[in-house]
Amino acid sequence: METKLQETAVVRSSVKTVILASMIGTAVLSLLTFGVAFVARPVGSFLFGHFGDSLGRKKTLVLSMLVMGGATIAIGFLPGYHSVGVWGALLLCACRFVQGIGLGGEWSGAVLVATENAPADKRALYGAFPEVGAPLGFFLCNGLFFVLEKLLTPQQMLAFGWRVPFLVSAVLVVIGLYVRHHLQETPLFQMAQENDTTTKTPLKELFSCYWKDIVKGTFIMGGTYAMFYTLTTWSLAYATTALGFSHSEMLLFLMGAIVEFAVLIMTTSMLADKVGRKKVLLTATVGLVGFSLVFPYFLSGQHNVLGMFLFLSVGFVIMGTLYGPVGAVLPELFPTKVRYSGAGITYNLAAVVGAAVAPSVTTWLIARFGLHAAGLYMFVLAVASVIAWLTTKETKDVDYTK
Repeated sequence: METKLQETAVVRSSVKTVILASMIGTAVLSLLTFGVAFVARPVGSFLFGHFGDSLGRKKTLVLSMLVMGGATIAIGFLPGYHSVGVWGALLLCACRFVQGIGLGGEWSGAVLVATENAPADKRALYGAFPEVGAPLGFFLCNGLFFVLEKLLTPQQMLAFGWRVPFLVSAVLVVIGLYVRHHLQETPLFQMAQENDTTTKTPLKELFSCYWKDIVKGTFIMGGTYAMFYTLTTWSLAYATTALGFSHSEMLLFLMGAIVEFAVLIMTTSMLADKVGRKKVLLTATVGLVGFSLVFPYFLSGQHNVLGMFLFLSVGFVIMGTLYGPVGAVLPELFPTKVRYSGAGITYNLAAVVGAAVAPSVTTWLIARFGLHAAGLYMFVLAVASVIAWLTTKETKDVDYTK
């Protein structure tokens, strides 16, 4: 088996190409608004998962970029309400739905290109590069909005300024398509093709044999998603409407925290390669349980700069630790023949469970019970994540060639 893998690896893509190809898509993803159609994401993971496991990672990853990137750019060209009335809103919903379809196949393809090209002892590190694309895109998007808000009037922002990030994403899409076009198919999928161990019905096999791993992976990741959108989407809205922070102040806070996020993704992924995924992620998940109960106290008082700093800095330490190694963990739960489907469906179901309603539920909890209840939804998902990890074996040393 080792000799066979070495022979197949001669067509392995270069490290730089793999890193850029896997990271560029998640950077585009961060240019999407929170309103991306979460319902469409599992649909996309079903669709692209089927082709990724039956036809190959490279072709499917290129197609997901075309779908997702095209819809993102199209938003920048949408006519406004004054031009087409309610059709403008309907077109926006359609674009977001298509974004969700593309996004549903993007993450799993990106992490498989990374991890299936990785040395066995560096899978978490390679899997971290698609993950670090998210804070990169988030940083660029928020930085661009910060600059636009300084240069344009509120009327100009409403008229055309909001379109700029979507149109600028065209640059990332073109770069991503170029790099991915020059990728080789991953050596593990090539090996599966040569050994005739691929399947024409990956979804059927996935749900008949690996449904327990889907459930575990969904809850392993669910709390992480809830935390990310609480730290970003919800905190931005709440701080600017209830805590007296300006939009520009919060963008600067978030941009600084996002740098910390990116650093933690890389460092904890390297740690997960050394000591194991379970030790790192279970520890961070226990930290999330505690954080979900105490973070409302950081946000007490008007314009509490120190409290906001602690909320974001502590939060993103935990968030980075949770998010980085997941790029290796979810694919490691599944064999090669259903890995694209399994990792993608798990990841996107977690998005529905953890993120689709997190900001709105958090807002409702505060309105009903007060600020101290803001973390209850996250707390429930964090406890579920702990349970999921306690019932999951270490994946660091699984045979990834199978």
